[in-house]
Amino acid sequence: MKVVLHDRTNGLGQEVRETAHRKLTRLARHFGRVVDAEVEFSEERKRSGLSTTVCRINLHLDGRRAPVLHARERGADPQSALDLALDKIDRQVVAFKEKVTHRKQAVSPVRVPVVEERATPRSSEPERLRLKLRPMSEEEAVSELEADSQPVLVYLDEDSGEIQIMVRRADGSVAVIEPIIP
Repeated sequence: MKVVLHDRTNGLGQEVRETAHRKLTRLARHFGRVVDAEVEFSEERKRSGLSTTVCRINLHLDGRRAPVLHARERGADPQSALDLALDKIDRQVVAFKEKVTHRKQAVSPVRVPVVEERATPRSSEPERLRLKLRPMSEEEAVSELEADSQPVLVYLDEDSGEIQIMVRRADGSVAVIEPIIP
């Protein structure tokens, strides 16, 4: 990982430079998609005559749709501004990593449960079921339906991306229902 440091203050100590480099490379080690980091230190003067150090960090991530993470913090000295900005950028990296790993989690196919006849009178409202669908081929759907005792399997077709309903008939054959939305 490449770390670029810009110093727009009167003088930045070597210790702050080493701390920035060390902590940003550690961050890249925990999340391997970090390509490079830009750290900029500048001074901000206020009307009262006091000056504060501003630390800006831009973290470039690898990937087609990867964002650039930004953090900007102020502190009394460069070290405190750097620590605050690193905390902020660390939280952003953790949130992005969770988002990416959450998208990659495999979802198991959902089977429609068999509704048994009940002796109680039915309500006027139909029961609603929410299904999480995962993409699978027709062959995978047939093997899932044969492995399970459920008569119906709803899945997302891998090739077309459309919802498919696979039904086991009374004679044991399998039929695929392709819903058409007008």
